[in-house]
Amino acid sequence: MTNETTTYLNYLKSTSHTREYLLMRYQAAGVDQAKLHAYQNAERFSYGLQLGEEYLSAAKNTTFSVQPLLYYYSLTHFLKSCIITVDPEYPASARVLAHGLSTRKRKKQHYRFLEDEIRIQPDGLFPYAAKTMFNISEFPAKVMMNDLLKPLSCMKKMYEFKKDTTEQAPLFPELAAEFAVLYNLSMLVRYEGEWWGEMNQLRDREDYVFIFHFLESMADRISLSISSWLKDRS
Repeated sequence: MTNETTTYLNYLKSTSHTREYLLMRYQAAGVDQAKLHAYQNAERFSYGLQLGEEYLSAAKNTTFSVQPLLYYYSLTHFLKSCIITVDPEYPASARVLAHGLSTRKRKKQHYRFLEDEIRIQPDGLFPYAAKTMFNISEFPAKVMMNDLLKPLSCMKKMYEFKKDTTEQAPLFPELAAEFAVLYNLSMLVRYEGEWWGEMNQLRDREDYVFIFHFLESMADRISLSISSWLKDRS
């Protein structure tokens, strides 16, 4: 997808542009030594965007079975670059580098993805990104995949086809919800290979069409969401 919004990511590929962008962000936030921080962070900000785009491109051009990992890595790098625009000292400690989410490694018998839950940890990338990017500081202890997916704009048609038209209030901004879902899918690929392989090959579970559509949507959604977030703050 290339449009006025996603083109902003191309504009930020120039280090001189990233310095200007970071300086503007830091000055607006009243950061001490804003010019120095903008100069020091320009390259790692740009490199994070580059890695995000490279993982995104790889995900679009690989098989469905490994897409969750690549999309998750893509969004991870994009989020870290976004955080740098708010916190010039990021990462100040190793605690903020963990996932910030956890899930049951061994799934129950008759496991269903839409009913699966993840726990939100007090430290790590997810809560820190939610705090710095969206000013969210309070989280539920755990969230269900269905509650994350249903409010997403890219998933509304799927739920309509299912004839599930009940309203579900968003738990998080879409970008944060998408990251949480990708985290859980990446864990399935890594630790539940048998279940993931059977779902992919047999396609006899309702989970498959929701997962497939979500991942298909991520090809455009990730770059659009990140570029929109950055551009809205320019």
